[in-house]
Amino acid sequence: MYFMGIVIPSKIVYFLPIVILFLSIVLLSLIIFFLVKKKNYSKKIVEMKQAPLDISNLLKDGVKRHIIRTLRKERKYVSAISKEIGENAPRTTYHLKQLERYGLVKSFKLTRESYFSLTKKGYWCLNVIDFYYPKTNLRFIISRLKKFLGTFKIKRFGFKEKTEKPTF
Repeated sequence: MYFMGIVIPSKIVYFLPIVILFLSIVLLSLIIFFLVKKKNYSKKIVEMKQAPLDISNLLKDGVKRHIIRTLRKERKYVSAISKEIGENAPRTTYHLKQLERYGLVKSFKLTRESYFSLTKKGYWCLNVIDFYYPKTNLRFIISRLKKFLGTFKIKRFGFKEKTEKPTF
């Protein structure tokens, strides 16, 4: 068999499709591995321009971001949140109280333990977290494509500063 003027032995011709298939599988698996690889933000601090300074500083903590992500779909007890994020309950409660103080989560008691859920401000922060701190490379690429195409815009949330009127 001839290929571009070169004589190719017949045994190689039979193995060539297998080699091409193997190389394409290896290349595809490397691409998939890259896309699902989790991003590490432990030493990276991102300044969120749309968020007020106190909320931006609050969301620099990875535990608080993880807590907000766990409350995405449903309200949960402190024990369920602490199991999901891999922290102990007192530390989780501390972070939840900080998030509650800034109005990102709300709590209510039904039994002995408190339920926590996201507020409207918390869902806004969830969108900001998904954009600035995506979990995988694939989500990073998708968020940047959405921004480039103009289908995803983070508008500044209507955070209002609490101003107290002086009492005389």
